[in-house]
Amino acid sequence: MSFRYNEDLLQFIWEHQLYDTQNLTTNSGQHIQVINQGFLNRSNGPDFENAKIIIDDTTHYGSVEIHIDGKDWNHHAHHQDKAFNNVVLHVCYSILTDVVREDSTSVPSLAIGDRINNAALLKYDRLMKNKAYIPCENQVHTLSDFDKNMWLDRMIVERLESRCAAFDTYLTHSKGDWNHAFFTALVRSFGMPANTEAFEELANMVTYDIIQKHHKSLFQLEALFFGAAGLLRDEIADNYYVGLQKEWGFLSQKYGLSSSHTLLKTGRMRPMNLPTVKIAQLAAFFHHVPLFIQKVLDLPAVDEVKRKLTFTPSDYWETHYTFKKSSEKKTKGISTGFVNHLFLNAIIPFVFFYEKNKKDGATDKSLAYLQSITSEKNTIITQWKTIGMDSKNALTSQALLHLYKTYCKSQRCLQCNLGKKLLLK
Repeated sequence: MSFRYNEDLLQFIWEHQLYDTQNLTTNSGQHIQVINQGFLNRSNGPDFENAKIIIDDTTHYGSVEIHIDGKDWNHHAHHQDKAFNNVVLHVCYSILTDVVREDSTSVPSLAIGDRINNAALLKYDRLMKNKAYIPCENQVHTLSDFDKNMWLDRMIVERLESRCAAFDTYLTHSKGDWNHAFFTALVRSFGMPANTEAFEELANMVTYDIIQKHHKSLFQLEALFFGAAGLLRDEIADNYYVGLQKEWGFLSQKYGLSSSHTLLKTGRMRPMNLPTVKIAQLAAFFHHVPLFIQKVLDLPAVDEVKRKLTFTPSDYWETHYTFKKSSEKKTKGISTGFVNHLFLNAIIPFVFFYEKNKKDGATDKSLAYLQSITSEKNTIITQWKTIGMDSKNALTSQALLHLYKTYCKSQRCLQCNLGKKLLLK
């Protein structure tokens, strides 16, 4: 017998007991009764913990390990790992050999290959072979709104929590300075997708404390950001540019700063998203609202935060997108779309992180902020809408994006509560 699926499916079958459980016997003929199959362990160690298995007349409490082939026990070196000494049952699709623990005691083994519920396999086959954008798009409508909403709630928390690891790094790097950690998140988000790493490096060079010392002078902030970004090295006969070079020379010597050697990306980019424009906006941001970070960490209403995001760069940038060429006059204030970008990529995730650490884990404000932002419009959200999963605001659209990118795209149906419910229907 062969099992053409992955081990995840066999774990799912064991977790939900989707096989004939009558008259079970071990590889050596001992009677087995499964009282509790245990709880799936996604960390290191055996696959299921806290199981209760009766073998003959003896009740065993411990772990269960799942393998497709019994030989995988030795291939994975479990016979040399003390963490597997508490395994009370080795469950496999097929068994060709007996196995022992690290302490040399034998492990009872159970083969379930000829007992598996074929209906479950057929459902799984259909999901995996479905080449649709979303594997379950023809079935998800059969699930209740309660089940779908509960999983989407989990998705938005999972998406926000995925950002917390980076923020924790920022906080550690700044020795517990919440202002600088938030500053790093904000500056990074100005890099848009293409230059986020370079802008994060910029935040580490021109620190929040330095910015606060010079926030009254927009010109000095521009010199600090443009100079540290490595954009003031050229010889350009432009009075504004030459002035920035001189100011950067003074400030860099004063604070011991150097210019980044990271090459900023400019290819295939809308003019308003060019790094020069974004740095000009960034300087204007901390000039016009220098106390933005402290205000946001006071957790005000979302409208109050949005009102602070109305500012424009210096006059020079009305007629420039870059230093080397003038352009038709246009105000370069940040758009509504970019405000939403800041909320979704910096403000809301960091407020979530702050609430979890400083507000006893309550994340009401960050989730309320998400509800106040309009839903994104892209092909993924459009596809969800066609199958009846509409999004009224960013809380839902961010959850749907996370669900698609993390689960649907890689067909992780066995880790998705919606996929599990469809397989179990």
